[in-house]
Amino acid sequence: MRGRTLLITAAVAASSTIGLIVVNGHASRKGSTTRNLIGPDVVAWTIGGQNNADIDYYGSSNGIGGYAIATQSCNWGDEVLDWYGGTNQSPIIMSNMFRLKDGRFEQIGLQAFMKHSFCALSEPGCGDCQSTNCDTLGIGCADTYWAGLNSNGECPRSDVNGFTGAYPYPFTQSPSGPSSIRGNIQVLNVDVDPAQNAGARYFIEAQYIAQDDQQAGNGNNNASWREIGFNSISDPYVMDSDGATETHAGEPAIQAWADIDPSVRLGHILVPDDGKILIGSKITDNGDGTYSYEYAIHNLNNHRSIQSVTIPTGNATISSVGFKDIDYNSGEIYDNTDWTSNVTADSVTWYGPTFEQNPNGNALRWGTTYNFSFVATAAPASGDIECGIFKPGGASSFSASSIIPGGGATNDPCDQPLGDCPEDVDASGIVAVGDILATVANWGDCGDGTYRPLGDVDGDCCVTVADLLQIIGAWGNDCAPTGACCLPGGGCSDAVTESVCVAAQGDFQGADSNCSTSNCPDPGACCFDDGTCQFVMATDCSQLGGGFQGEGTNCKSANCTVAGEGDECSGALIATNGANAFNTSTATPSDPQPDASQCSGSYLDWDNSQDVWFKYVPTQSGNVHFTTCDGNSYDTSMVLYENSCDNQVACNGDGSGDSGCQDYYSAFDYDVIAGESYYIRLGGWQGATGEGTLTLN
Repeated sequence: MRGRTLLITAAVAASSTIGLIVVNGHASRKGSTTRNLIGPDVVAWTIGGQNNADIDYYGSSNGIGGYAIATQSCNWGDEVLDWYGGTNQSPIIMSNMFRLKDGRFEQIGLQAFMKHSFCALSEPGCGDCQSTNCDTLGIGCADTYWAGLNSNGECPRSDVNGFTGAYPYPFTQSPSGPSSIRGNIQVLNVDVDPAQNAGARYFIEAQYIAQDDQQAGNGNNNASWREIGFNSISDPYVMDSDGATETHAGEPAIQAWADIDPSVRLGHILVPDDGKILIGSKITDNGDGTYSYEYAIHNLNNHRSIQSVTIPTGNATISSVGFKDIDYNSGEIYDNTDWTSNVTADSVTWYGPTFEQNPNGNALRWGTTYNFSFVATAAPASGDIECGIFKPGGASSFSASSIIPGGGATNDPCDQPLGDCPEDVDASGIVAVGDILATVANWGDCGDGTYRPLGDVDGDCCVTVADLLQIIGAWGNDCAPTGACCLPGGGCSDAVTESVCVAAQGDFQGADSNCSTSNCPDPGACCFDDGTCQFVMATDCSQLGGGFQGEGTNCKSANCTVAGEGDECSGALIATNGANAFNTSTATPSDPQPDASQCSGSYLDWDNSQDVWFKYVPTQSGNVHFTTCDGNSYDTSMVLYENSCDNQVACNGDGSGDSGCQDYYSAFDYDVIAGESYYIRLGGWQGATGEGTLTLN
């Protein structure tokens, strides 16, 4: 896959902006607007207690305190919200803590293992409640989890896709560490000690993640914040006893920075098909010819995450470069190594490892805020910053408008290269009389460093007789825009007109596009049931009834197997998206036995079961639901291995949440990477065998 960059214009808001609060007629909130909602829509309605403070302190270990906060959810939508306890169809409740000190807004607390909700009471408190049973949250209904219920969370953040809301259940790992801080909001004692934080202000944040809410497109209002204070490390308090008034429902905590400080600018960036990012900036004139630049970037629910941040600095001299992240805890698998910074002649870049270097490396993942700062010798101006994306599966970066050192925002347009057909001054697509007239209309005009005059055909930044002569020399030329063309057999051609690309059955990428930034697909190996292989595009492979092995793969290394095999991993059947039939009745047991501790409590009970193997190579990255749900099948057990036959990553004996199934089936969700190999091992509870269906979707 070739990288490409998205250009996104962020909506910049000062403190007077109410942000992205959206409320329907079921509930009202000060400062909110009204909209018609479709589907379920869960929001953290009240946090930190309703009528009095409900923030618990559980003690400290090695200078780190453990806290938990109460949360009350509300379903703002017009459909009930799934709340099936003991499954992956129930909301996850996440908590954070932030501090505003000396003008800097930063995250100081993180609950790495979150609360897995289990029953919705559908109580009144946020609207005209249409009460339901425990398995759903009714329309206009609330559900309260006191601080004690939200403590000692068991769901690791690494299991949850913040954008889709998908997660496996049972979870892939359990929290570890001292009971006082394990699975709680962990905060350094020095960050909340009043004696060491004069003038500081504190904020708590809660966010609900639910699959049906996210699928309905309502995931951008799930976080809410509230201001709190500290009498001491062990004695947090709320500012007012009215939790509903004090909670800013539908807003992430970074909004507090813009609300409190009018010099802060807050940009809201909607990353196409992958959530929301908020970028806050504050610039301070130091009075000595320098300016302090402070940025806070909050990832609300972007799953692919941010790997790097680049801020243009023009000709400014840069000093005092700073970075702050927030550490994961309680045994969460993510690495906490700080990002590296690099100052060049015209920019500052901070970066962590790439996904290829370390899939669990330090990235700016959903539900976290990172800080970036420096001092520059240039006054602020509007400009773009670039954020590199961590996980594969789409654009490699995006740009968003913000405030940057002056001189980094624009360059002299006359220093930029001319287009493919500069003689087409009036952009009609052909060099003709209109181009002469447009040039004469600007006769004698010269650029001043901020623009290139219309009619400057020869690139000297002035409109003169030389431009007219060049137009006459190109008279009648076809100036249709050119760009990249993704070819039907794979690959890409540059500088092709749309008509030529279409005639070649290609996919035109747009005017002025190029192959280096276009995401043109490549062919790969396509395996068939008889063990044969063809090197074709993914779409062609699907039409031919084969199993595509991933872009860039080849038939020599694909190891296509014959349908009907699969008794051992080395001869695994090929699994494709959708239904895949299997039969373990004539299979033999494979060694070694799977590790049942990875899914303890799910009744894997392999007991030397006869088993069959499938190999699955996804064509795109994302969350896949693996299930043996089949009303005519037997009591299955299922194990997943990644990239090899011995790297077990998931398992399940008895699943839940699917419909139309046998009494006991197996199911789990797993985030897959395009082109990687996944091996699915299918057996039975206590050695049970039979026919079944493996479905991937």
